[in-house]
Amino acid sequence: MNESEDTDNPSVKALIVFRENGDMDNLFVPILCDAIRMAGIDVRCSTKDFWESDTMYDIIHFQWPEEAVGRTCNDPDIIRLLEERIRFFRSGGARFVYTRHNLLPHNANEIIRQAYDIIESQSDMIVHMGRFSRDEFLAKHPDSHNAIIPHHIYQYTYKEDISVERARQYLNLSQEAFIVTAFGKFRNREEIRMVLGAFRTWDEERKLLLAPRLYPFSRRYNYGKNFLKRWISRAGYYLLMPLLNRIYKLQGGASDELIDECDLPYYMTASDVIFIQRKDVLNSANIPLAFLFHKIAIGPNVGNIGELLKSTGNPTFSPYNKTDIVRALKEARQLSAFGKGETNYTYALENMRIDKVGKQYAKLYKELPNKL
Repeated sequence: MNESEDTDNPSVKALIVFRENGDMDNLFVPILCDAIRMAGIDVRCSTKDFWESDTMYDIIHFQWPEEAVGRTCNDPDIIRLLEERIRFFRSGGARFVYTRHNLLPHNANEIIRQAYDIIESQSDMIVHMGRFSRDEFLAKHPDSHNAIIPHHIYQYTYKEDISVERARQYLNLSQEAFIVTAFGKFRNREEIRMVLGAFRTWDEERKLLLAPRLYPFSRRYNYGKNFLKRWISRAGYYLLMPLLNRIYKLQGGASDELIDECDLPYYMTASDVIFIQRKDVLNSANIPLAFLFHKIAIGPNVGNIGELLKSTGNPTFSPYNKTDIVRALKEARQLSAFGKGETNYTYALENMRIDKVGKQYAKLYKELPNKL
């Protein structure tokens, strides 16, 4: 379809099922929604419209299924209601798209698992961010329709002209250190052990681990009437955190303390390497973030993460092998001296820029009704 043919087609009306308010720590959907709109689609982002509106749409686009039913939902009736709403929109001619961000959310309950099953089976097109996800899904659903559209980078979202010196000064970090940043919340003890064990073994004199959401302690949780848990959490926050930071040569913070969006570019700019600390996930937004800020990324050789890192020449490792993680850290140290971060940025601009990804989704929306 060329551009002249594209403009002759009537506008496609699409609904992305995602929260309307600004209460989020992941800007993937709002940025994507704007890009799809710029590509000529009449698109709205709302969960309320999915559940309550009688407006008919050409495309209903699911992102995370738990966004549709509620991230902590335990009401079994929601599954029946979800199926009813899908039937309602399909009766008006809607087609369904699902972007597969993960296999299942961390600590998913049975209701969430059922929501994933329904949305995966009822969607007319499954969008994957890599071949790994597509091939794994096709093995389970051989009759499904699938497309690959990469994770976009977060252009025009963060301040990108901060110098490394200014970023480190702002965060009170050493100007001479080789800084490895594990960004995002550590989800369990296994991730903490994996990162700290490898980092402590790595024989780099000037190393510093920056992990702003590392520790499972908090100064805020009151734990209701459980005085012991409250005391342990606060003692860990005020006593253990400073001690462990000195022992492990790191600057770590509490897992429940979100990083302000205005501070995020300072953390990324101050870093030499971005460390993806997951063991068994499908995708990571930290890779496009690293590439946008001209950084090297290292991560586990799993899912689309391993596929993207290997195809772009960034180090991968077995998350269950400390020696292999140390090897990846050493490799990243060497790559930093040869400008690997700049080639990552060039790759991202060529393949993951927001306008290109928006046009790919717009093309899929327009062609989907005639494909099936």
